[in-house]
Amino acid sequence: MRTSLFLIISLCANQAFATCDISPTKLTASYQITATDGTKHHTSELVLWRNGKTVAHQYPQTHITESWYLAKNQLIKPTRFFDNEQRAIEYQPGEKVHGKAESDWNYRYKLISDTLLSQLNVQQETGAGCEQTRIYTKSMGDTKIEVRYLTQQNLVSYYSWQKGSTQEVWTLQNVTSDTRKINVFFDRRAAYQSTDFADIGDDHSDAFLTKMVTLGFIEKGASGFYDDKGHALDGGHQH
Repeated sequence: MRTSLFLIISLCANQAFATCDISPTKLTASYQITATDGTKHHTSELVLWRNGKTVAHQYPQTHITESWYLAKNQLIKPTRFFDNEQRAIEYQPGEKVHGKAESDWNYRYKLISDTLLSQLNVQQETGAGCEQTRIYTKSMGDTKIEVRYLTQQNLVSYYSWQKGSTQEVWTLQNVTSDTRKINVFFDRRAAYQSTDFADIGDDHSDAFLTKMVTLGFIEKGASGFYDDKGHALDGGHQH
């Protein structure tokens, strides 16, 4: 009887150890991004925010936040927030921006698409609970990819893409599931003055909209990647 009771207690303890108390649907995770091209070296930060069917990518260095909401019929509604000006540009679910509609929810939600993950080779699984990690690798010619994926949090903890002297590395810095902090982040941006993308051309008196169109922030759509001067980048992090 004592032996059976000991086994039950041990099993319960192991099960508790193996679970993760961070909900994958409500969390915030910060990443350091390092890009190297020959002798050029650039480091930036991205903060991933999740709140149910809404996900956001915050770029502290440019004070811009990209957000996506998973609407009905798997349509995605993008919104771009300009945090310094407390303004927002909204796109309708499924709306095409320069001929392309947002379609890859997992890419925005997890920072990596399921299509890419399915092409990689699983090397091993390590850890338990929140630290349970699946390691993927792939070599294609002179291109090497490595992904470390936290399975219970649906989070990339490490991503490396290297081709010759060009390399891009994403490293997870910290994760939290502070509900109050997450609610404040989304509620604050929901209170911004918002303009529908389709209505931008109708108001020529709005200095903010004129400036954003001139800089290309609005016309480029929700690209989500910027240099340290706030200029939108083409082709960054195409996972």
